[in-house]
Amino acid sequence: MQPVNSTPKRGHPLDKSGGSISNGRGLRKYPRRGIDNNAHKHSHNVQPEINLQTQQPSSSMSSDVRQHQEINQDNTNRKRISFNQLKHAVSSNLPCFFIEFTSDADRNSIPTALHASDLILKELQTNGVLINRFTLVGWAGKKLKLGVNNKEDYATLVSSDKWPTKINGIDIVVVKPKYIPDSFALVVRYVPRELDENFVSNEIQRTIASADRIKHYGEYNAVLQLGRIAIGHSWLSITKFYPGNRLTYCTKCWRIGHLRNKCNSESKCRICLESLNVNTPHMCKNVPKCAQCDGDHHSLDSQCQVLKEYKDQLKEDVEDAIQKGLLQRFSPQEKAPTFERREQDFPPLAASDNNSNKKWNTALPRTTVESNNLRASYTDKTIESINDNLTKLIDSNKRLENKVDLVSS
Repeated sequence: MQPVNSTPKRGHPLDKSGGSISNGRGLRKYPRRGIDNNAHKHSHNVQPEINLQTQQPSSSMSSDVRQHQEINQDNTNRKRISFNQLKHAVSSNLPCFFIEFTSDADRNSIPTALHASDLILKELQTNGVLINRFTLVGWAGKKLKLGVNNKEDYATLVSSDKWPTKINGIDIVVVKPKYIPDSFALVVRYVPRELDENFVSNEIQRTIASADRIKHYGEYNAVLQLGRIAIGHSWLSITKFYPGNRLTYCTKCWRIGHLRNKCNSESKCRICLESLNVNTPHMCKNVPKCAQCDGDHHSLDSQCQVLKEYKDQLKEDVEDAIQKGLLQRFSPQEKAPTFERREQDFPPLAASDNNSNKKWNTALPRTTVESNNLRASYTDKTIESINDNLTKLIDSNKRLENKVDLVSS
């Protein structure tokens, strides 16, 4: 039997004699071929000592490293939101249009969804309705589902009465959305806090008839073109409202995380969460109950702790997916308004002599009767200028109200 020669690793602890603890034979857990039983026993006896020395935790590990490991462990254990919910969060919240075919139509003669959408788009453009292509095309049962992700196109389609009535000789019925989405809301900015809320509401409704809920797209566009609204003695700017991430929730069981078409539960009341039966009329107790945490509030109440955590996690996952290039948030291009010079915005300034060379230690002119008369005359002119500007402002406000009333009617 030939002895096994092994070069010991540098850095292993040394014994008192200065040699390696295992002398090169205790570095492997299992013996190699050619090692006798005595060498195997020797290595087996020495191995626990080496394992104890190598597995001993380092006392120099900082608390920051431990904290970083705990954070990574928490992120690993945290349940991430599904990608379908992330896509739904950044999708357009504009409702869709449905195309219904007559019941006696031959199903074989009905064109495909893409071909039908192209025919409808071509017919609309022929009739002078200029929009972009449909961004959502598909079937919802026996109905053709069409959608757009542009607010201008959506408003054009809703207000248009030039939809086609036939496709390939088949009669169709266009079903438009019956409600106006939140993306058509308006925001009045920089309202003074000292103003009463009811006063502000009444002032807004004097200019915008359907301020509580926009019902006319013409009025919505007219207000945006004006860009300002008079409340009290102030001109306040009006801008569009940009909604945040869309929540994925079910309108059948009112729980978050799935949609109605994926729900296997029975229908429940939105307020009290009691089961709904088609044959039995439901008498709601008007006692709210949360489907997320069983609390005494509505299921989609912003005060719900479960809903808050879901929104925070959804925002974090959406931003992470956008940074990685997995998602793309649709942001409509805003056209910058052209500058309009209004005389009341830029009143004339008093002329001043900036070319006079002022020096130190110069004697000031004495006050005389003529100088007092000049000052009084200048004050009178200033007051007259202010009165003229106020008159112009009042006339402008009246013209603005008349213009909005004409648009509303």
